[in-house]
Amino acid sequence: MINTRVQVRRLLLLSCLALFLAAPSHLTFFTWDGQALTKAPALPVGSIIPTVLSADLDRNGQPEIVATKEGKAEIISAGSSLWSSPTDWEVVQAEITDLNHDGSPEVTLLVWRAFKPWPIDNYIPHPGRIQDFHDREYRSCHLILIGWSRGAYRELWAGSALADPLSAFTPIDIDQDGQQELAALEGHYNASFIVTRSVTLWEWNGFGFTLLARSPKGYFHSPARIKTSSGQEVLLAQGILRR
Repeated sequence: MINTRVQVRRLLLLSCLALFLAAPSHLTFFTWDGQALTKAPALPVGSIIPTVLSADLDRNGQPEIVATKEGKAEIISAGSSLWSSPTDWEVVQAEITDLNHDGSPEVTLLVWRAFKPWPIDNYIPHPGRIQDFHDREYRSCHLILIGWSRGAYRELWAGSALADPLSAFTPIDIDQDGQQELAALEGHYNASFIVTRSVTLWEWNGFGFTLLARSPKGYFHSPARIKTSSGQEVLLAQGILRR
């Protein structure tokens, strides 16, 4: 039998989830078995890890905050804007992470912007490998890392147009190796992004992100991460797997 303390902690977690979620829905919890995302057999005992929006990005001893409003992202310190996203970007999510494993925090942005083919397409014999990676309005989805480098805030890394767009992401150490992986909800262009079709897991390879796993098809939104009582991080997605 589950002891009373565990029951209480599970009830507290459910109460927190009820406040966290915008509307009642199924909850799916994923763990990592070394090869695939696996649906957790039971509700884990633990607490939600909050989104990180403040850190000392430029290492001057003062915290900076990342804020988003109406599709624009800003890095702010002491009320002053230190960096803002270009006007032609639509930023749909921003969070402070260390997804590139350099030991320093950076801002990860999920961005929509006008589609651009690879510049090398002007020179290679068979161009156009990413020509379909956009919606009907010729906008494409990108993941971009912004951080402090050489005395200024810069793009540390900017991915090409994604083959399938992401609707949301969360950093998570799902394999318990002390480094963050990228968990993201993946949809497809020209579709509703309120609910997306797969949960994906990516890891930094030194130059970009490599796909580790893609869940079976489902309907998902609002990803989050849970820290269990044993210290393990578990991925939560609001929604259900298809049967």
